[in-house]
Amino acid sequence: MDQSEPKAVGMRFRIWMIAVSLLVAVVLGVQNHQDHVLAAQITQTEAELRAMGARIADVKDHEFKTMAEYVAAYAQIEPLLTQYDRKLQEYSELYNTAQQRDQKRGLINIQRLHNRYNPEVWRNTSEIIALIREINDVMKKEASVIRDMRSIPKREQVQFWHEESMPLLAEEHALRERLVVAGQKVSQERSTQ
Repeated sequence: MDQSEPKAVGMRFRIWMIAVSLLVAVVLGVQNHQDHVLAAQITQTEAELRAMGARIADVKDHEFKTMAEYVAAYAQIEPLLTQYDRKLQEYSELYNTAQQRDQKRGLINIQRLHNRYNPEVWRNTSEIIALIREINDVMKKEASVIRDMRSIPKREQVQFWHEESMPLLAEEHALRERLVVAGQKVSQERSTQ
């Protein structure tokens, strides 16, 4: 055995270790950048959903004096619900992308180095998205019922509203109560991370 062989083996090992270290640094850097971009997109979409939700709530929470005002308000809400639905779909896709990235990562996961990973937060956030989607679907039904109410004679509108809208409003209220509970679970889990 040549004396230069142990030196060559040692040199190859150091070069290999440097290459592996550089690879890990690049992977972590790329992951970190991609995570920041995705987090910014999620945050922006969340803010847009909140703003749209506030606009819808402002219209819905108005104190209506006549059935005509109520019908006119829901005519304003209907296109907002469609926009909200599209934005919620975008948010859901971004969220799913983040969740899939996290699940596919192996040993080198920059997010797990920064945060303690909690699969329960993923599950509960998925539940929140599903509940919001259900609420939006119910509100679309409410808007459709109110739109149909325009074609009914005024003297029959109140009865129609009680029979058709009230059950939907009760369903929406029950879903919102579930949403509050799910939101509290997520807030508690995120605060313990």
